[in-house]
Amino acid sequence: MTNQIFDDYFLKQNQLMNEKFQIWLEHSLFSWQWWFGLILLVISIIFWIKFRKKDSTNRLLYSGFFVAIVASFLDLIGTSLGLFHYHYEIFPFAANYLPWSIIMLPISIMIFLQIKPKANPFFKAAIYSAVASFIVLPFLNFIEIYHPIRWNYFYSFPILVTLYLITHFLVRRNNFEKII
Repeated sequence: MTNQIFDDYFLKQNQLMNEKFQIWLEHSLFSWQWWFGLILLVISIIFWIKFRKKDSTNRLLYSGFFVAIVASFLDLIGTSLGLFHYHYEIFPFAANYLPWSIIMLPISIMIFLQIKPKANPFFKAAIYSAVASFIVLPFLNFIEIYHPIRWNYFYSFPILVTLYLITHFLVRRNNFEKII
């Protein structure tokens, strides 16, 4: 009996994914918001390639992957709990907005880590988080990509401060051993 419950749930979820895909095809794909996200994705990657500290690439990528994983996980939790959702996804099967959680958030943190690397990390975390929480997210809401339902921009601030500080800690580690 329990297996039937899971099977029924899977069928409902699959039907909803098919419906979401159709909505994406008809209303999202090639809309100006879709193009905006795609261009943002490409420009962010090009910007990072051009302006990263070349000798710190691996260390920065390590921290960027951490940010991408955590941000994607948090987006999954937030969308699953109905706290917020995204429209005009680049890829229809993602629960998160890829240009934001997989590209922009990690790249912006990696770039910010490079700027004034000796500055107080708490101060930098506060500035970064304020810009992301109170400027970027409201802008994404304004252009109808991000839709907070039971979420306030203030909630994002301490999460982003914490994420920035952990990333700062990770990027400063010197205890990687060589694999022989």
